[in-house]
Amino acid sequence: MDRTDTPSTVDERTTALTLLRYVRETALAKAEGLPEDLAHATPLATSPLMSIANVINHLRWNEHYWVEVVVAGGEDRAPWSDEHPDGEFEIAAQMTLDDILTGYRQQIAACDAILAERDLDDLTAKPRRDFQPNVRWVVAHLVEETARHNGHLDILRELADGEVGD
Repeated sequence: MDRTDTPSTVDERTTALTLLRYVRETALAKAEGLPEDLAHATPLATSPLMSIANVINHLRWNEHYWVEVVVAGGEDRAPWSDEHPDGEFEIAAQMTLDDILTGYRQQIAACDAILAERDLDDLTAKPRRDFQPNVRWVVAHLVEETARHNGHLDILRELADGEVGD
């Protein structure tokens, strides 16, 4: 995978979307090549839902919510609910890593198509309780969220098979 955080041009949109693509590709790279048992391993006693497969599935549904629901105003199909606030983690246990990675890649493509039709200054279709975000804020939030979870993926991958890297 040829990952880069260097944009082809330095305008704001290209920079923001390049960083989003980079953190997404980093997440995918952290999961590539793992056997099922290691992908689903939860080695942190204090975080029993923290596995590579679960984190990637969380990232998938996080993108669904922020782009398809908040930006575009679509239906929230995410597997979480009041009764199952960690639903995206729960369903990942019944999924193969390949299915999870495929689902994330498909979600990325769907989100990219929506973002391609929006200007960074466009307000989202769904306001938050405390403010009305624009697309710029959502893209920045996705970069922050994915980058934070990439730190988790770094640790989980090293614990799984000793692989370290950028």
